[in-house]
Amino acid sequence: MQAVVKKEKQKSIFGLLSILLSALYFTSYVTRINFSAVMADMIQNEVLTKSQAGLVGSALFFTYGFGQILSGLLGDKLSANKIICAGLITTTLCNFLMPICTSPTLMVVIWGVNGLAQAFFWPPIVKLMATHLNSEQYSKCALYVSIAMNAATILIYAVVPVFTAYLNWKAAFFVSSAWAALFFFVWIFGYREVERRRVHKEIEKYEPSQNEQEEKKDYKLSRLFIISGCIFIFISIVCQGFLRDGIQSWLPTFFTDVFNMSSSSAIFSNILIPIFNVGITYLAIYLYNRVFKNEVKAALVYFVLVTILCTVLSIFYNSSAAVCLVIAALITGLLHAINSMLISFLPRRFVFCGKVSSISGIANAFTYVGSTVSSYGIAAIAENMGWQASLISWAIIAFLGVLVCLFAINKWTKFIKEH
Repeated sequence: MQAVVKKEKQKSIFGLLSILLSALYFTSYVTRINFSAVMADMIQNEVLTKSQAGLVGSALFFTYGFGQILSGLLGDKLSANKIICAGLITTTLCNFLMPICTSPTLMVVIWGVNGLAQAFFWPPIVKLMATHLNSEQYSKCALYVSIAMNAATILIYAVVPVFTAYLNWKAAFFVSSAWAALFFFVWIFGYREVERRRVHKEIEKYEPSQNEQEEKKDYKLSRLFIISGCIFIFISIVCQGFLRDGIQSWLPTFFTDVFNMSSSSAIFSNILIPIFNVGITYLAIYLYNRVFKNEVKAALVYFVLVTILCTVLSIFYNSSAAVCLVIAALITGLLHAINSMLISFLPRRFVFCGKVSSISGIANAFTYVGSTVSSYGIAAIAENMGWQASLISWAIIAFLGVLVCLFAINKWTKFIKEH
């Protein structure tokens, strides 16, 4: 009877924590990508020029990438709850201030601060999942968080056009700020309830041996990078970030340039693609638990598929808009699957040495190294050499991901067996 009660409590903790973390990441995306959704309207209304808008977006990417490392390192030393609360308060203020600003320079500063605030969410999320949930629950919660992210993307690109049509671009920021403020109080009370329900004996944790306990203090990040093969894994994460965010950002432009589609029709792809992302991510997590059980091995397979699809797309890029959209959706779905393997699941392997948050933050920072490069690189290649050359570059980057995963796989396999 007592065992049944404990199991029920564990389920209640899992359910509540999954809802909170999913809602947190949903809030993160709503208060982050709203600028991208209203950017065209701000340019059309001469609030910002194209170069100024690009600078605002770049400020968020830069501070978000840097902030991931800071957040990750702090997350292994400070309470995840405190870091998340600081992020929610800051992003609430930044979203409220953006529509009030009249200076483009001030917008760059405010959105850069928002990027730093946004970085205070992912490493603590991974840490909370790793320390509160067992392996099966971790997989399910990671899927729910991914679904929440895609749901936020669909919502923003579906609702923002309504705001800009009947109100103005400012409404997107005010509504996002109000939502973040409301969720801050939901998080406070919800997380307090999670802590109250938590029963330490129910949680599956790694139990280090006496020798490992003695050596735990010697697990420096530099040593972990070498023995685990993370040096190569981080390069593959850069490739994933370059392709994932680059393709999603420039796909509407690709359709308008190649198929002469209207901008509104092209932007619709930003709503359709997240639907593919959810389905492929679900399948990827299922295969990870049932077949691969190795993050780098799974990422290797998906990089191979991405390389093949990018090659096919570069050959038939101007044949059919529908075919290109389906292929691009499959590519981005596979890239999200790689992201799940290397950003969501891989850091959990470091729970034995208390470095989950640090590894998570550093790994995610490398994603945005790729994102930053792609925002200029894809456009530069397409503008100077044409879209086919740009698509060929996608295949080359994906193949580089294959190569670095091959370099990393033996060390990573040995590492997870020993730890």
